[in-house]
Amino acid sequence: MNKGNWKSRVRMQHLRTVLAVARSASVSRAAETLGLTQPAVTRIIHELESELEVPLFVRTSRGTHCTNFGQIVADHAELVFAQLDRAEDEVREAREGLSGRVTVGVLVAGAASILPRALVRFQHERPGVRVTLIEGTYDYLIPLLHQGGLDFICGRLPAYRYREGLEVEAFHQEEVALVARPGHPVLAGGPVSLAGLRAWPWILPLADTTLRQLIDNAFLDLGLPLPHIACQSVSVIANRRMLLETDWICAFPRQVVEPDIDAGMLARVPVEPLLSFGPVGICQRRDVPLSRAAEGLVSVLRGDSEGRVSIPG
Repeated sequence: MNKGNWKSRVRMQHLRTVLAVARSASVSRAAETLGLTQPAVTRIIHELESELEVPLFVRTSRGTHCTNFGQIVADHAELVFAQLDRAEDEVREAREGLSGRVTVGVLVAGAASILPRALVRFQHERPGVRVTLIEGTYDYLIPLLHQGGLDFICGRLPAYRYREGLEVEAFHQEEVALVARPGHPVLAGGPVSLAGLRAWPWILPLADTTLRQLIDNAFLDLGLPLPHIACQSVSVIANRRMLLETDWICAFPRQVVEPDIDAGMLARVPVEPLLSFGPVGICQRRDVPLSRAAEGLVSVLRGDSEGRVSIPG
């Protein structure tokens, strides 16, 4: 395969057809989606297979499925069309005076502090840019980022298993805050240990979250079993309400509940030793430059962040 020649002969129709077959696992459904005949779809696939010199699909009794080679092409086609859609949107929005859009994946630590402050300032400076926030865990957000559905992700930086193809930038180190309702019996004395907190039921995050793993390890490192888990939840709103009506204890990134603590709605449990939540910042695709609007928001995030830290990439 001549690398330069095949790229010049591949047309958008080739990529569109591969993507349609990959998504539907059916030549007939792909043909219907594309408005082509089945023989035309088959011919287009064969053309691209001939250029690449590898099979892209295999037919089974359950449909037409990507080979490993086909999945590679389909993934890149997905990214190409996502970028084209974004370019079309940015041109239309610039024509209408909106000046672009930014889509940010948000984890709870990012949503609580640096991102809201940066968005207020950014909208004051560039009111024509439309910003969309999509909240979730890394299991949900990382695929969206790779597919081009997000410009970047803001929050606690991902574990190394998620970082392939990504660049990360840390802004500050976050602590874990253990909180309870004002007047909780655990607040009557001085600092308490994790062992002492086992007397109370806890609200813990889901098992696959970073915060849950930090809490689990903190107990296990001390040779302690986990406390009684009254509820597993990552809902800030629901967790806050449950704390106000019970003697349960819950862990949050500090800046998530700092306004509630300052307002006297919740109280921080004085635990020793303090627990570190880790670095908070952004991650983006390594080989895909940010749009002008997204780069503008990142610049504001950098400027608004205090105590930036360096971490290995």
